[in-house]
Amino acid sequence: MEEQNRLTDRIERKVSLARERDTRVIITRTSDTHRVLDIVRSADKAIRILRNGLLIRFTTPEVLPLLEDYQKAVEGLNRIAARICEKAGVPYRPPKGMENREDGADAEEKGKKK
Repeated sequence: MEEQNRLTDRIERKVSLARERDTRVIITRTSDTHRVLDIVRSADKAIRILRNGLLIRFTTPEVLPLLEDYQKAVEGLNRIAARICEKAGVPYRPPKGMENREDGADAEEKGKKK
């Protein structure tokens, strides 16, 4: 009975977390995705701490290069995910904000040519 209560509590906690505004529920179908999500979960917490502690606990020169490296890694993952999806015939929608970088650059270049 106690085991059942613990299981019910865990399920209720997960459902409660899933209802929060800034939560995403993701079903992982591969171990690759599971590893990426584990990395992202830790990085998300650390990035929040770094940003909140900027100019208090951490200096800009300490934090900025790390955040830039992380952003480059995310952009690289975005590019390879697009290629994987294209090869598999799966529609790919870049994350919000990432599609604007490439589209914006293309639009800028087209504007210069006119």
